[in-house]
Amino acid sequence: MNKINIQKIFLLAVLFAFPASPLLSRDSPFTRKGTGPKYWIAYEYCWTTNSAIPESQWKANIDWVDSTFKAYGYDMICNDGWIEGAQTINPNGYITKYNDAWEHTFEYWAAYLAKRNMKLGVYYNPMWMSKAAYDKNVPVKGTSLKARDIAGAISFNQQLHWADTDKKGAKEWIQEYVKYFIETGAKYLRIDFLENYERNYGTAKYRQALEWIKEAAGDDIFLSLVMPNCFNHGTTELQYGDMIRIDDDCYDGGWDFVSNRRRGQQQAIWPQYGNAFDGFIGFADISGKGQMILDGDFMRMSTMANDNERMFLFSLMVMAGSALAIADQHNTIGNSAWVYQNTELLALNDQGLVGKPLSYNLEDADKSSVWTGQLPNGDWVVGLFNRENTKQVRGIDFEKDLGIIGGNATNVRDLWTHTDLGGIHGGYSAELLPHECKMIRISHP
Repeated sequence: MNKINIQKIFLLAVLFAFPASPLLSRDSPFTRKGTGPKYWIAYEYCWTTNSAIPESQWKANIDWVDSTFKAYGYDMICNDGWIEGAQTINPNGYITKYNDAWEHTFEYWAAYLAKRNMKLGVYYNPMWMSKAAYDKNVPVKGTSLKARDIAGAISFNQQLHWADTDKKGAKEWIQEYVKYFIETGAKYLRIDFLENYERNYGTAKYRQALEWIKEAAGDDIFLSLVMPNCFNHGTTELQYGDMIRIDDDCYDGGWDFVSNRRRGQQQAIWPQYGNAFDGFIGFADISGKGQMILDGDFMRMSTMANDNERMFLFSLMVMAGSALAIADQHNTIGNSAWVYQNTELLALNDQGLVGKPLSYNLEDADKSSVWTGQLPNGDWVVGLFNRENTKQVRGIDFEKDLGIIGGNATNVRDLWTHTDLGGIHGGYSAELLPHECKMIRISHP
């Protein structure tokens, strides 16, 4: 046995020593649905310019999503990152808007979206304390303490401090921050850089912070846990969040993000997996209704090489039950909006479809690239994926893999061509071009 295999066995033993149980999962309307939200995120502008998105560009994208995607169920808008410029605070020390250069507050944009039957998502970590709050030493709501009384010894950066959960008043700071975002009208809270807190303050303090956040959130706001270490196979995150990131950031997108980056490699800390496909395989056993929603990060269709790759990416996100997060913008999407508008695939998300691969072994390229999931009416959905750079045959055995007695399908439907293939006996297979996929729906007696 070589050194690499020994290391891999040790890593898997550590990660799976305490397997997650559905009994430990956070019970919320979101986990009960099983699949992630459909929304637009400001990531692309911020990443490509390394700056906060201007309010004018934010509004232009909102209006574009309203006219182009809302009818397809994309009903939420969320800011993202580059948050250090949010130093305008209220008397309790909570940031009131995404960036100091913005004219309008979170509350304003929540109302703006509500008038259009849409929702506001907010990117922020309630364990953070802005430099403005720290410098002004604002009072901690519900206590006689001040901001500096609860600040930890290690800061996130020069503009953001962490609240230390061991300090009296930290609970009130964190929970009142969550309640504040709920009061502004936000329906989704994207909580980032969790590995940083756990690394600097330890797992016990990290778990305590998540427990307080969960208590304050209740059923009123969706909790998205971003950059978690997911030690012990996500046991901690499973209890306190609705959704976890399972792979590295999108960054420049493309096939590297979808399937190639660090392919086949797992590490013990964030990000355990470098690409979305590996991440979904690695955490598929804890996904599903009543457990955890897996977040594959954002989609930038304009960065994909061709339509096959675009359909592959969208199909993967749908098949795994991920959030469907558009990061393309009104002026970058090109001719690719149609990929996000496949009503037959979107219906799967609406019905809570969460698929699983036939194999959780990253080295089993054939079986780990075939995904299956069942709909409430009993129909099966199968995703056949070719991650390779050569043609590959992928297939499904109706009786062996799906349990369909006699292997008789009354109808097989191609969900991208929107065509019925008719009744098929035994199974279905297809020769796929490099980076091509098939999504089929199987009806049976």
